[in-house]
Amino acid sequence: MLQWILVAVLVYVVYYLVNKYEKKLNALNEMIELNKSEIYTNKELIEKNKSKIDTHHEKIQHNKKSIDLNQEILSKLKD
Repeated sequence: MLQWILVAVLVYVVYYLVNKYEKKLNALNEMIELNKSEIYTNKELIEKNKSKIDTHHEKIQHNKKSIDLNQEILSKLKD
């Protein structure tokens, strides 16, 4: 008899978790549907800005090297 009670409790727990997950999934799907136009706009902006990121990547690396060098010089001067 105890085994059947345990099985019933486990079935209920699984049922509860599945329903909870489905509710969250439905809420997320609604949010995605409501924001679909903004999502597409953001994807387009990301693609547009990728080229800017690529062009500035070399400049950023050069500036990083300069900053590192300047910090090294400053630390030597402090000593």
